[in-house]
Amino acid sequence: MTISAGGLFFCSLVYLLALFAVAFAAERRWLPPAIARHPLTYILSLGVYATTWSFYGSVGFAESNGFLFLAVYLGLTLAFVLAPILLSPILRLVREYQLTSVADLFAFRFRSQTAGILVTLFTLTGTLPYIS
Repeated sequence: MTISAGGLFFCSLVYLLALFAVAFAAERRWLPPAIARHPLTYILSLGVYATTWSFYGSVGFAESNGFLFLAVYLGLTLAFVLAPILLSPILRLVREYQLTSVADLFAFRFRSQTAGILVTLFTLTGTLPYIS
């Protein structure tokens, strides 16, 4: 089965519009809280974790190493099983002090603007391959 460039563009556009529509509805609080705060919503958002880069990287890794590639995804799954224990104290801090980013969290924790700047620079450096 082949798809034309126009068909691919159309499918991509519809997908992006659907994503933006859901995000817009969530931001405007049009979604009922039972849906917006449901654990299944967080689980489905993990799809963002597997970008195209990691997907194709996993295919190549699986081809050369077999089922060893599952360790990456198993590790993430186990981390989220432990999330209520590990992330609850951080979540309490973030809500209480209205911290909005990892850089804010580090700057608050270490009482240092330099820590926040360094985290911002490291985060920017880490995301540059995704942007380019």
